[in-house]
Amino acid sequence: MSSQLNDLIKVVSNSLKIFSFSKLKSVFFPSSTSGVIWQYFAGSLAWLAIVGMAAMNLRTYLVYPQNSPQVGVTYYAFLTLHGWSAMLGLVPFAAISVIAFSMYKDGMSIRRTKLMSSMFWIANAGLIFALLGGPDMGWYMYPPLAVEDNSNFHAFLNYHGPLMGVAYLALAISSLAQTIATVNLVSDAYATKPKGQKLGIFSAYGVAFAVIIALTLPALTAGEIWYTLNILAGVPINTLLWLVLFWFYGHPVVYYVPFPIFGALYYYVPKFSGRSLYSEKWARWNIYLLAVGSMLIWVHHLQTFPIPVPVRLWINLSTLILASGSGLTVLNLGLTVLTSKGYNLKDPVGMATLMALIGFILGGVQAVPLPMFPINPIVHNTYYVVGHFHLVIWTLILMGFTAVFLDLLRTMRPGFNFSRTSTRMINAGIVLWTIPFATVGYLMSVEGYMGMLRRVIAYPETFYLYNVAISFLAEIGIAGIVMAVGSALVDFLTYSVPSSVGVSSSTSTGGTPSVVLSQGSDERKSFDNFKLMLNNSVNGKYSQIRKVS
Repeated sequence: MSSQLNDLIKVVSNSLKIFSFSKLKSVFFPSSTSGVIWQYFAGSLAWLAIVGMAAMNLRTYLVYPQNSPQVGVTYYAFLTLHGWSAMLGLVPFAAISVIAFSMYKDGMSIRRTKLMSSMFWIANAGLIFALLGGPDMGWYMYPPLAVEDNSNFHAFLNYHGPLMGVAYLALAISSLAQTIATVNLVSDAYATKPKGQKLGIFSAYGVAFAVIIALTLPALTAGEIWYTLNILAGVPINTLLWLVLFWFYGHPVVYYVPFPIFGALYYYVPKFSGRSLYSEKWARWNIYLLAVGSMLIWVHHLQTFPIPVPVRLWINLSTLILASGSGLTVLNLGLTVLTSKGYNLKDPVGMATLMALIGFILGGVQAVPLPMFPINPIVHNTYYVVGHFHLVIWTLILMGFTAVFLDLLRTMRPGFNFSRTSTRMINAGIVLWTIPFATVGYLMSVEGYMGMLRRVIAYPETFYLYNVAISFLAEIGIAGIVMAVGSALVDFLTYSVPSSVGVSSSTSTGGTPSVVLSQGSDERKSFDNFKLMLNNSVNGKYSQIRKVS
């Protein structure tokens, strides 16, 4: 009995070792580039789960067309949780993780790993603190509602008075931490880039758009600090100027993940097409077009505001310039696939990559007419807009992110590949995610074109069947991405390096052969007494070597 108890104590003791200070420190503050990449990928997946749960809560209310005003409080709380978790959590963390992985693939490294981990935790803590207040004004945070605290409207359900200012300060610290992280990535990319070597196409896009994040995210920080000063010190807010600040960040933020994903598509599509990229020169020049264009067209979000006609003309022109960059990407990648001898759809990374490209085409077509002045005021506040940007999120962003994540699993564990069963499950999950959500995107846009307003909890019966179908298809699609990512993770976590037998010998005088049994590259067991039979392929003679003890 005592021996069994001792064995149990040993098992428990060994299990608790994973919670030692050194172990926990290595998890929360990794000291390697790969550790930081894992950290940001894990953070992205965590926020994705929150985004999805909040979204499905919204869809639950929207399957009933005649909700009472009392439902509005809960609906808007989940609407803002959905938006903030996506735009302030998922998007920046996913962008940083993809950019860091692109650097890793190209031989660069992160030097200040503790700084990156510290910024990760600070950014998360700030956002979580703000969300605990129950924000109730939508992710866009427009004034004056975003600073209201009276009997008619509360910007926060739980925070009032100075606590609202503290919440915005927490958000400012969060976005500042994300900015510091991207600046650090750019700095480390410059410092660790192999000398005399051109950046690969994946890392070139990643580093370029890390610069865009570092340039535009401070505008959000400034807007949040302005709110803090208004609440705590009474500093007045100029509404139009605040909106200019917000959309200087608010439009580029929708490209924080897609443009680094473009780099991933440029890397993966040729690989699975079995040929080189149709034009790498186009791809590299396109970086400048997309980078500059993404910061010039933010004003098209203000089409419903009284802005001068010349500015409206610039809106249309600049939007078409950026659209041409996206079109060039589609043309380049499409020609790469179409002029190849065949695309490898059986590989999960190849499948996810192609679904991301197809989804971007479908979502991009919806976007082209949106900023045009004759059209925008009509559809601006409808589900047409929701259908467009969610379709891009569901396909290009999430499928592209999935492709990068699947490649990460392979890259981080040499020799690992997905099993046949896992491959089928992952591919089935990718299809099960993409088809329902592509359909949802177009159903949303159709009902928006018909007049379904966004951000409402009561709507005409005409849209009832649309909303039921959207919610039903979303349930199916979520099962797809859980199947894809879950199957990949299970395969990765249960993988064990196969044992191998190696033979080594010394050609120097007195050298003797030895046999080594290795488990990966860590465990090595040698046999001192052995009898080895060798076939000499040079003269065909049979040799026998016996080790003398």
